[in-house]
Amino acid sequence: MTNAERKDEETVERLGARTVLLSRNGTPKSLLVRKYKLLIASGTDQGREVTIDSDTFTIGAGTECDLVIRDAHASRRHCEILSQPQGFLLRDLKSTNGTLVHGVRVSEAFLTYGTEFQCGTTRLIFCPLQEVATIPLSPRESMGRLQGVSVAMRRVFHLAETYAPTAAAILIQGETGTGKELLAEAIHEYSQRHDKPFVVIDCSSLAKGVVESELFGHVKGAFTGATAERTGAFEAAAGGTVFLDEIGELDLELQPKLLRVLERKEVRRLGSNTVRRINVRVIVATNRNLEKEVRDGRFREDLFYRLSVVRIELPPLRKRPEDIPMLMKHFMAEFAAEGPDQGPVDVDKAMEVMGAYDWPGNVRELRNLVELAMLGRSGRIDFGASLFLGRLHDASHEGAVLTPSSSADQPFKDAKNKLVEQFEKDYVRTLLEKSGGNISKAAREARIERAYLQRLIKKHGMNA
Repeated sequence: MTNAERKDEETVERLGARTVLLSRNGTPKSLLVRKYKLLIASGTDQGREVTIDSDTFTIGAGTECDLVIRDAHASRRHCEILSQPQGFLLRDLKSTNGTLVHGVRVSEAFLTYGTEFQCGTTRLIFCPLQEVATIPLSPRESMGRLQGVSVAMRRVFHLAETYAPTAAAILIQGETGTGKELLAEAIHEYSQRHDKPFVVIDCSSLAKGVVESELFGHVKGAFTGATAERTGAFEAAAGGTVFLDEIGELDLELQPKLLRVLERKEVRRLGSNTVRRINVRVIVATNRNLEKEVRDGRFREDLFYRLSVVRIELPPLRKRPEDIPMLMKHFMAEFAAEGPDQGPVDVDKAMEVMGAYDWPGNVRELRNLVELAMLGRSGRIDFGASLFLGRLHDASHEGAVLTPSSSADQPFKDAKNKLVEQFEKDYVRTLLEKSGGNISKAAREARIERAYLQRLIKKHGMNA
C-alpha cells in the first residue's frame, strides 16, 4: 500500500465518515462510500434485500428509481438516501403520503442501524455495513459539450474516458434532458474512431415500418415507396459509431434482427440477399429502466446484455445543483453572442431560486430558462422571475418543457421581442389573479421588486 493510500484509509477511520471525497493537490481523486443494506420487511416485495454502494439512492414506484417498490400508496419518486460525512440522510421527495420513520412523518432524518422507515405501506429496515466502496473520479470539468464540477459528473467523465478507447458497447441511462446524446458524442470523440462517422438514430421518432430501413437500409422496390436504394445507419457509420437513442422504444419484433447484426457483424438490406460486413461501435441510450423492461417482457434479455457491456448513468440536474452556476454562465455566453450585452446577473441570488427547484426538464430546461431570461432584456437579468414565468407556461401546456419558438418569416429580433411581450402579459395577468390584485404579495410570490412589477403592469396597460 502506498503512503497516499494509507493516508486515505486513516482519513476515513479518523472521521468515521460514510462518504469522504479524497483529493490530491486540490483535485478530486476518488469518493469513498460506506455500503449499506435495505431489508423490505412488509409489502408486496417483502423479504427482498438490496445492497447499496452509491452516495445517492432513490426509492419509489417509478421505474427511474434505484429501488422500485410495487406499492400503490408510494409516490413515483418517494424518498432518497444520501451518504454524507455526518451519516446517512433519509429525505422525503414531497411524496403524497409522506415518509415515516418509526411511525413519525419526516421531511429529513438521519438513519442508524436498525432504523425502520415506511414508504406507502412498504416498511424497510436500514442496515449499514462495514465495507467501503471506492469510486474513482475524473479531474476534468468538461468532456465534449458536457460540463460539470460535481462529484456525480466527475464519475461520469471517469467512466467515459476509461471506456471511450475500447470497443465495448455502452448503455447510457438518464432522464430526458440530461444530455445522453452529448455524452455519446463525447465518447466517440475520445475514441479511436473519432475521425470516422457518428450516426444518430432516434428510435422513438421513427414510425415502426421505417426503423428497419433506417438501421439496415433497403434496395429499390423492397417495399411500396422504395423508389431508390438506401444505405442504412450501420453501413453509413463504417469504421465509426452508431448511436441508437431511446433504444427502449425499439419494437420487440426488430430486437432479434438488431441482435443478429451485432453478433455477426454483418447486415443485409431489406429486399436484398447480399450480406455486407460492418465495422462499427454501438452506443445506446434510454430514459427507461431496461432491466424492468426485460422483466416485463418488453425488451429481450440477450439484447440487453449485449448492449450494456458498460453502463453509465447520467444524473438529473436536481442531484448536481453545484453545476448550475457553471451551466448558467455557459448558456449566458452562448445567448449573449446573439445580441447586445444583457447586463449583470447575481448568481448567488439566482441560486437561491435555482437550487430549490427540482428541474424536471434537467439541463435542457435550464438552457431554455436562460434563453427566456435573456430574450429582449436590458439591465440586470432576473432568473427568479423567468423561472416563475416558465413554470406558469409549463402549467398551461400540460407540463411541456418551455421552448421559445417564433415565426421564421420575420426578423429574429422582432420575433424574440414579440415572444417576450406575450410571456410578460401572461405572467403578470396570472400573477395578479393568484394574488387577488395585491401587488406586494404578487411581487413576493414572483421574487421580483415591487417597482419592477408595477412597471410591467403599466407597460401592458393592466390594472391591479
